[in-house]
Amino acid sequence: MAPAVVRVAAALLGAVIVSPAWAEGWPAGQPITMVLPSGPGGSSDPLARLLAEEMGKRLNQSIVVVNRPGAGGNVGMAQAARAKPDGYTVVLSWTGPLATNLALYRDVGWNPSRDLVPVGMVGCTPNVLAVSPTFPASSLPGFLDYARAHSGAVSYGTTGVGSSWHIAGEMLNQKADGALVHIPYPTPGGPMADLAGGRLQAIFPVIPMTVPHVRASTLKVLVVFSERRSAVLPEVPTTAEAGYPGLVSETCFALLAPTGIPAEVIARLNGTLNDVLAAPATRERVSDMGLTIQTGAPDRVTAFLATEVPRQASIVHASGARAD
Repeated sequence: MAPAVVRVAAALLGAVIVSPAWAEGWPAGQPITMVLPSGPGGSSDPLARLLAEEMGKRLNQSIVVVNRPGAGGNVGMAQAARAKPDGYTVVLSWTGPLATNLALYRDVGWNPSRDLVPVGMVGCTPNVLAVSPTFPASSLPGFLDYARAHSGAVSYGTTGVGSSWHIAGEMLNQKADGALVHIPYPTPGGPMADLAGGRLQAIFPVIPMTVPHVRASTLKVLVVFSERRSAVLPEVPTTAEAGYPGLVSETCFALLAPTGIPAEVIARLNGTLNDVLAAPATRERVSDMGLTIQTGAPDRVTAFLATEVPRQASIVHASGARAD
């Protein structure tokens, strides 16, 4: 493991500071801020608002979701990193800001090795390969054969350089011998519309964005970039089933807090998060979003990043992508 990755993992595991016993509840009059490093209406927005609502009920404390988009999530992450470690700020982040951006940007605006500590994992949702209903291929091998036979004529749209859509597309482009053409967009609506209009041949959205379009028959999904089938798209094969084991691209969510937060607060937040995700009603709603729930102690986030940071770096470097 690279030294920088070791530092990131070690910091996220060991930076919680023990302090005098935390009171039974947060002092009244000040809500907890849950920073979300993306804009309103994105695929992460419903998840953040669900967690804020359910955790707030259990903590008897108001939790307010604050959207802070910009620079692929770096703006929101930097704001959370600069917040006081008093238990009143958490950040719901995901693979992009936590791992991909570290290879994509020269300066992410916060220090991954010292600024934030994990509260707990939330869950993961895979990317998919989606094409228009009239696309001539109906399987991953068929798509790759078509792309190679029409090199340079098959374009795929993404939500920007370094996005999970782009990472999945670059992984598949390596299997297509570089035949695919990347077209970045500023928002998800652009590639969705252009796929429907025939101006794109493929997109690689995460499942929450995909399901409504599948139900409306405006696109077809050829494969899920995961080791297991999705509960909401059970008829769609995985990349391994399609003959490409190891071709995995997932967006995983985790809750974090500023370094220096009392250990008792981390423990209470972690326990509350796990209780929320264990509740049947919450599990059903999260599953309907296309996420597979992952719970556990804070060090599960550390273990995830210890493998995901170098994996994302390898993909980004192979693609030659830079965001600054």
